[in-house]
Amino acid sequence: MTRYGKMVPEGTCDLLFKECESLREVQNRMTELFKTRGFNEVITPSFEFYDVFTGKANAIPQEMMYKLIDSKGRIIALRPDNTMPVMRVAATKLKGFQPPLRLFYNQNVFRINPSLSGRKDEIPQCGIELLGLRGIKADLEVIATAIDTLKCVTGEFRIEIGHIGYFKAIIDGLKCSDEEKEQIRLYIESKNYAALTDILKENDNKSGYALNELPRLFGGEEVLDRAIEIAPNEAALDTIKYLRSIYDALCKMGYKDKVLIDLGLVQQIDYYTGVIFRGYIQNSGDYVLSGGRYDCLAESFGAEMAATGFGVNTEAIARCVNLNQKNNNPDVIIYYDAKNAKAAFEHMETLTSSGLICEMSGFDSIEETRNYAKIRGISRIDIVSVEKNSVSIQSEYLQ
Repeated sequence: MTRYGKMVPEGTCDLLFKECESLREVQNRMTELFKTRGFNEVITPSFEFYDVFTGKANAIPQEMMYKLIDSKGRIIALRPDNTMPVMRVAATKLKGFQPPLRLFYNQNVFRINPSLSGRKDEIPQCGIELLGLRGIKADLEVIATAIDTLKCVTGEFRIEIGHIGYFKAIIDGLKCSDEEKEQIRLYIESKNYAALTDILKENDNKSGYALNELPRLFGGEEVLDRAIEIAPNEAALDTIKYLRSIYDALCKMGYKDKVLIDLGLVQQIDYYTGVIFRGYIQNSGDYVLSGGRYDCLAESFGAEMAATGFGVNTEAIARCVNLNQKNNNPDVIIYYDAKNAKAAFEHMETLTSSGLICEMSGFDSIEETRNYAKIRGISRIDIVSVEKNSVSIQSEYLQ
């Protein structure tokens, strides 16, 4: 056995028994919800041409991608993101379909994360894409579906919503380089107040003041009031008015206690073009759901298509919630002599068709079977024998 033969690579893990059941239960609940909302499933290849993920608006840095070379010398990437492949499908295979397109996926993504970051390199994801619709109704549908997606697996969650347009409208008023603007964005995203104040000290104007306040604009409706007070231009005001209409509608739909405003959501400004949101659940230190509007992504595939959607880290949710899974421990173990296999397997089919979980004994003696059943917690042994073409079933119950 080589040095790494008994290990798994960093950023990956094995899932066993109940972990698998919990993950499948989370995925099944979510995909069934998506189907009831009119979304249709698509499955894309686990590896795609690298070009799929290198557009201007791509959200994944190239250093986070697993890259391969195919037999023709072309660069291939293990799928680091689900939205771009789904967008490729929509712009090519589905370009003749009448929009809007409602698509969902349930497949893994692969990303190289820093060592000791605690993040997985292989991430099971479920998500939806609503393509071909702009405006408040489309944004509301996707955010409401995100809320109901978390709601179908846990009652302890919250959604934080923002609008990338507010940040863009403010930062355009600064006289600074693109590198400085990106540094400001990073400080706001990480809520590094001291560094943000320091970098903005040369911008003593309304835009600089608003940017300095941005990481603090988190909470309920009062955040929107404050954002209007400090908005330096009409473009910033317009985004807050739109965000307020989203928030008010969600409150009227009964989601007020699950929704917060966070105008410090400023990630991936070349990717998102409008509303941004993230979802959190109890017992998870990081967000488990992220989404928003990204109307420019289809341009990478030569198409114009409005787009909004979200993705969910289903494994992170499965680790944190208790879904009261059924007990899949065998109800019965069937002991038989090899010459009586036909009768034993027919008996197994009879039991399983009635809803019982059965295991066939692979031991040569009934004593070994009893010992195994006691260790596994199997309470019943069915002993199958055949004498003169007559099948006999003797049930033995263990204490």
